[in-house]
Amino acid sequence: MLQSQIHPLKANPFTGELYLPLDHHPNIILTTPRLSDIPKLPDLLNDPGVCIWLRGPPYPYEIEHSEGWVTKLVEETEEILQELKDAEGNDTLKLVGGSPVRCIREIKEDGTDALIGDIHLRRCETMELAPGMKNNSESWEDSPKLLGVANMRRENGDPEILWSVGYFLATSHSGQGIMTSAFKAILEQWAIPRMGIRRMIGETYAENYGSQRVLEKNGFVFREILKEHLEAKGKKHDICVFDLNVSL
Repeated sequence: MLQSQIHPLKANPFTGELYLPLDHHPNIILTTPRLSDIPKLPDLLNDPGVCIWLRGPPYPYEIEHSEGWVTKLVEETEEILQELKDAEGNDTLKLVGGSPVRCIREIKEDGTDALIGDIHLRRCETMELAPGMKNNSESWEDSPKLLGVANMRRENGDPEILWSVGYFLATSHSGQGIMTSAFKAILEQWAIPRMGIRRMIGETYAENYGSQRVLEKNGFVFREILKEHLEAKGKKHDICVFDLNVSL
């Protein structure tokens, strides 16, 4: 019997929205992005307990930033879902270049839900943190960029693609194991079997012990600390680098 191309995702029987449940948190799900997330994202990303650990999003995070970002995510998700729809009826499950589910939501007692976090899997555009990069025989300035271009050009499912991960969770829900479980679900149920991910790096600020535990509990191995490697929000940071290598 042929499996649906959305396997193992489930569909909300009322809205049709795809989601992935968590084994140990029955009231938490991973869903597709929604345009209705636009007004909710600024409060999350402007929370001092969240933004202090994030280097990418601007601060303060305004509604204009959210409009551009969420709209882009919705469009990218629709492209992935269209790929999967077009592949229905194939003998094998199609490998795609992203996860359609990434938004972490808490289901309330009345059946509504609240956006509480996000997990983003992406290809490494620059390979400066790739394993062995410091020992590469090419010049340090050029080789990460060249390898990054090659990494972005590889076909979906290529085991040589190097991936990275970014995530955040509302401070109101930290310390409950939610991020560890959410990352485990998306990694084991979608990233590895449906994206063909075999190599991934994770990086955290050296003092972000919670994020480091999330990586370690999901099979990442600590590699090194890079001193003052990153400047964000006017401050230089030491970062911890972790590696994940998947053997099937």
